[in-house]
Amino acid sequence: MNAPPSALGELRTLWGARRLWWALTANDLRVRYLGSSIGFFWAVINPIVEVATYAFVFHVLLQVRFHTGQSAQQYVLYLLCGMVAWSGFADGLTRATTSITSNGHLLRKVNFPPVVLPAQMVASAVVNQLIRWAILLVACVLVGDGLTWHVLLIPVFILAQSCFCLGAGLFLSVLQAHFRDVGHWVNAAVLVGMFLTPVMYSPEAYVGPFRLLLHPNPMAQYIGLYRRLLLEHQLPGPVTTVLYAFLAAAIALVVGLSVFAHNRRRFADMV
Repeated sequence: MNAPPSALGELRTLWGARRLWWALTANDLRVRYLGSSIGFFWAVINPIVEVATYAFVFHVLLQVRFHTGQSAQQYVLYLLCGMVAWSGFADGLTRATTSITSNGHLLRKVNFPPVVLPAQMVASAVVNQLIRWAILLVACVLVGDGLTWHVLLIPVFILAQSCFCLGAGLFLSVLQAHFRDVGHWVNAAVLVGMFLTPVMYSPEAYVGPFRLLLHPNPMAQYIGLYRRLLLEHQLPGPVTTVLYAFLAAAIALVVGLSVFAHNRRRFADMV
């Protein structure tokens, strides 16, 4: 008799299929850059072009500052820190959402674990995010205030952010299997979310009742924690922010895995 579907069972399935998971992730990365003249170097060029564009528009044209007297180099580092986190989240979420509906041929194979598909997309986004993190760390050494031991804590929050992204992606992939417009709504929400999250400006821009838009936003908390560790060389805080970052990841992962587990047996017929 088969065990009833559960979040823990789905997590065990994902761990048991970890070799397949990483093989698909590696293949996805090769496909994304295969055929281009400079290959994986596009993962370096794209964030540099993005940051240069946003820095020119917001810092030079619109005169946006995180604090009085902030230099162009400081703004670029603050901006890059926010964009590295947001791009990793957005890439993983949007691709995980459509991972089930775009891979129907795999779901019809015997014993293929569907949970691998959203996980593969998030893992691929994390690898790209790590490349961008490397660029940011080098930039901090070259034009910033250097690095301190606080950067050793950053992987902990990258893991929490990845779990949050995976949980949300699993949940949305189920919705996408039922309603094919979900992917378009997610793309629109990600665009709006980038401007509602303090990626290109300081959290202090939210004043009065507008702060209600900031506090429930997990990505705002992750970005704030990254900036505190990397650019301010301080321990993450306050404690409530740290707890919220881990709680959001845990809740999203449990809910996403549970919903996915209760729907996975119908995917082959739905796609």
